[in-house]
Formats: sequence, structure tokens, C-alpha cells
Amino acid sequence: MSGSGRLTAAGPRARHSSAGTPGPITGPVRTCVGCRSTGSRSVLVRVVATEGAGDSPELVVDTGRCLPGRGAWLHPDLQCLELAERRRAFPRALHLAGPVNAPAVQAYLVALQAL
Repeated sequence: MSGSGRLTAAGPRARHSSAGTPGPITGPVRTCVGCRSTGSRSVLVRVVATEGAGDSPELVVDTGRCLPGRGAWLHPDLQCLELAERRRAFPRALHLAGPVNAPAVQAYLVALQAL
């Protein structure tokens, strides 16, 4: 078997390690649409859909966490973004009918990792 159907090298159910957390998460808990692991709301990035220039909606990062509409939560990691796009998690989480464009989200995550 070639393994081309796998989503990641670790498999489709790869999770972020929670070994570094000192105890249970306090405060609001959200689930990453990419890796499906839970995390504190302060750690994850909220993504919402806006009207795009083309046929498909455009995803933007809600830095203030107050934009209207349904939001999806994502770890600030390019691997989680890639997994979410491969799994088609954004249209499902945001209740959208078709594909979405996420260049603004990718640019935001690249800028975060450059810091």
C-alpha cells in the first residue's frame, strides 16, 4: 500500500501533545478543526467566512474574536491549517455549501511563526 491516502505522516488522527500542560484547561475550551484536539480559547485562532471576490467565501482571522457569524477554531500552526483544508473542515464547521479560500489565514499563520 502506498500510504497516499494518509493525511499526515503520523496518521489521520494525529493530535497535538498535551504533555506540556500543567493541569486541566481552565476557561472556555474549543476544538481545533484541523487536528481535532481541544485547547484553551486563548491559544486557538478564530476563523470566520466573509464574502469573497469570487464565487467562494473568503476565510479571515478574527483577531478580536468578535466578528459576527459562525466561527471555526484552529491552532496557530500551518499543519493544522493544511489538515483542515484537506479534511474540508472549514465548510463543514462554518455550514457553507462549497469550497472556501484561506490565503489570509495562511498569511496570518506565517506571520505568527516568523515572530
